Amino acid sequence: MKVVIIGSGIAGLSAAIALRSAGATVTVYERAPELTEVGAGISLWSNALRALDTIGAGAAVRERIEPLLEAEFRGTNGHVIAALFPASRLEHALGHQPVIGMIHRAELVETLAQYIPHDVVRYGFELAAVQDSRDHVTVEFTNSHRDSADLVIGADGIHSKVRSLLYGDAPPRYAGYTCFRGVTDLPSSILPGHLAEWWGRGCRVGITTLRHGRAYWWATVNAPQNLRIEAKQRWLLDQFNNWADPVPELIASTPESAIHQNDIIDRRPDNRWYRGRCLLIGDAAHPTTPNLGQGGGLAIEDAACLLHLFTQALPLDKLLPTFVALRYDRATTINRDSNRVGRTGQWSSHVACWMRDGVARQVLPLFGVNELIKHAGNVGRFMVD
Repeated sequence: MKVVIIGSGIAGLSAAIALRSAGATVTVYERAPELTEVGAGISLWSNALRALDTIGAGAAVRERIEPLLEAEFRGTNGHVIAALFPASRLEHALGHQPVIGMIHRAELVETLAQYIPHDVVRYGFELAAVQDSRDHVTVEFTNSHRDSADLVIGADGIHSKVRSLLYGDAPPRYAGYTCFRGVTDLPSSILPGHLAEWWGRGCRVGITTLRHGRAYWWATVNAPQNLRIEAKQRWLLDQFNNWADPVPELIASTPESAIHQNDIIDRRPDNRWYRGRCLLIGDAAHPTTPNLGQGGGLAIEDAACLLHLFTQALPLDKLLPTFVALRYDRATTINRDSNRVGRTGQWSSHVACWMRDGVARQVLPLFGVNELIKHAGNVGRFMVD
């Protein structure tokens, strides 16, 4: 089977690795002129790591992750609201080590790309049209290049061109807050393997560690959609100047050019993931907010599921609906629970936040661990044992 994949991000590269190992002929088309990934850190929970093992890329990725050892929630004064877990507790419950690791997005994409021959991915190709016939599907690009395949996979993100060509260009759903991200040197007060969220009123800060003595931080602030801050570092220091260190320290030590901003968006879940010989995966199919750290993991799970289905030699008219049936409930649950966590974390009322922090102090050590076990545990028979 010949497969064309649109997009060379985490979803596209993972799918290419999986389908090539299943014997498919794969070509990946990417709009960007070269291999690139804008962003900062990404979490890979045990479900994502097991999916990487399934498609054959797990060992190389594990060499580049920073395993996390502990997680906690803090207030703006630095006081610990709740310790969420020591990693050993999750490892005992799930039977996997490590349970969660952090990696820079660029390093993850670079690692996945190593599993694909250079001539498989073609850069500088912006999709213009998809023409689906009964026995093949043709893609056309803005440079007039055309290609035909048995299957086209849209792995081109939340603003997917493939999705818009199939179903129209409905805008994503705004979560109500914007996010800033950065990577800087690890402060002496943060130990490797540490993850923390600091909760304020209408804003949060997340702090974790990466390999080679680096810290990855993110900050979310309630804001109108499409608010763009030019002097991001100065603006953030004004927003968080009364928070305890290392929050201001992390922002101040990150160069302005290394601070990225994007609004937090997703889509209301639906199961319109395929039409004819075209399939959507990853954020093109089921985008989610980042509050559970599972967006990338879901995309890699999609690739593992495709590998499972392709090795069953199912015809496309059975393979595509089966893929949706295997993946829809899982993706919808992550979407719902991630939105719930984000809404709670962004509460701005003084009374509501006081109650939230009090409840979190009591229930997160147990309930939070159970939620993480649910989301990071076994997610389907297509995963390796």
